[in-house]
Amino acid sequence: MRRTGTQYGIDSVLVRVDLWEFRAAVDAARQQPTDRVEKSAALERVVALYTGDFAEDIDAVWTVAPREALRREYLDALSALVRLSSGADPRHMLDLLERARELDRHNEAIYRDIARIQAQLGQHDAVIRTFQLLERALAELDTKPGRETVALFDALRSPSAGRRSASEDMG
Repeated sequence: MRRTGTQYGIDSVLVRVDLWEFRAAVDAARQQPTDRVEKSAALERVVALYTGDFAEDIDAVWTVAPREALRREYLDALSALVRLSSGADPRHMLDLLERARELDRHNEAIYRDIARIQAQLGQHDAVIRTFQLLERALAELDTKPGRETVALFDALRSPSAGRRSASEDMG
């Protein structure tokens, strides 16, 4: 503990708090390193430091806003990393997108990006499973995938169509 006037606080030199480290990494990544490698490294640090939802075992109103804000910062870092590594390492991109899908289970765009990469990698059976996973997730909301999503998945199911569609921009 350290004392400043009449206030007591945690001495950040003696105590390590994962939330503080995550916030510092987010701030560092936002400082917009101009070098692509530096930016990627800063974002990778953000992603590595996110270990789960803030106060996930606490069901109190006060936890909702900070939990969602931290989750959004994590998802933003994942998205930025996917954009930075676009085309460079599809397996790494797939890993990042799968992490995003775990937190944003009802986001059709994530499933579409996952399917594009799976098709690019020749994993056409995985494309089908990804679509089924999306259908189950959206059924929880009593909805179905949109026409654009259905058309994309239909196109990506065949090996020849997958090669053609995988070269399109991620979107």
